[in-house]
Amino acid sequence: MKKLTLLFLLITISYFAKSQNLVLAKDAAQYIGKTVTICDSVYSTKALDKLSLINLGGAYPKELITIVINKEDQSKFPSEPSSMFMGNKICVTGLVTEFKGKRQIVVTDPKQIVVK
Repeated sequence: MKKLTLLFLLITISYFAKSQNLVLAKDAAQYIGKTVTICDSVYSTKALDKLSLINLGGAYPKELITIVINKEDQSKFPSEPSSMFMGNKICVTGLVTEFKGKRQIVVTDPKQIVVK
């Protein structure tokens, strides 16, 4: 299992190393205001009227970072984002921001999320 995890990490790093910083979800607070790539498991999701929330690194309210997809961008995805990513390991690239003391990345394009 350790070899598989290490192999996944090496592949992920080489895939994203050219254009983005690959960081751990637990370290997202150190990258507020910077564009990074974070890979982690989706622990919980929630579809609201105006947005979808995808929580990485832990289930709400103990998530390490939340992926936010606004309603106007949801139509770009093949299905509702909160259901299509649940239970998967994903890598998301975007600008780390803070909202009410929590880290988030707002995704506007499906290409920002890669399922692993």
